[in-house]
Amino acid sequence: MIFRVLVAGVCLCSSANAESFQSGPNLQSQYTAIVEKANNYQEYKVIKEASLRALWRNANDSLNKEKKNVTTAHVKIAAQQKTISELQNNLTAKNQNLQETQNLIDNLSLMGINISKKSYNTIMWGLVIGLAGALAYFIFINKGFKKEAYYRIHLFEELTEEFKNFKTKANEKEKRLARELQTERNALEEMLSRR
Repeated sequence: MIFRVLVAGVCLCSSANAESFQSGPNLQSQYTAIVEKANNYQEYKVIKEASLRALWRNANDSLNKEKKNVTTAHVKIAAQQKTISELQNNLTAKNQNLQETQNLIDNLSLMGINISKKSYNTIMWGLVIGLAGALAYFIFINKGFKKEAYYRIHLFEELTEEFKNFKTKANEKEKRLARELQTERNALEEMLSRR
């Protein structure tokens, strides 16, 4: 019976020691406390089994806690990498969209051909200058044609006037000749009738 009380006392002491190990700040301090409280036997240290088990439990708890932390960190890292990947894809899409918008702003479609606005401006100003030059050329040539036309119209009017004068003179001459002819006929008839 005394033996049982003694064993129960030792167990209670070892439980108290184990609880003191559990309440320690970290594994290193718990290990140091176990080694300091251990009994010496020749060159060995005799460590109570309950203290060793408490240290083992605490070590496993610490490892499990660290594993959970590592797993949580891996999950966070995976989520962040996924977010980074999504953001990079989003950025790539926005950059591509921006580039397409910039191309739409900088380029025009002329007869189904995409050209830059600078080229379009060059072509249009070239056409405007070319058409203005052609217009100036035709105006210059038209002045010459107008002068020629006025000259020809003036000649035509002079010829028409001359022709009218000639026609009038010819008509008067014809009438005069017709009268003279009639006078001569009348004179001839008179002469014939007198004979």
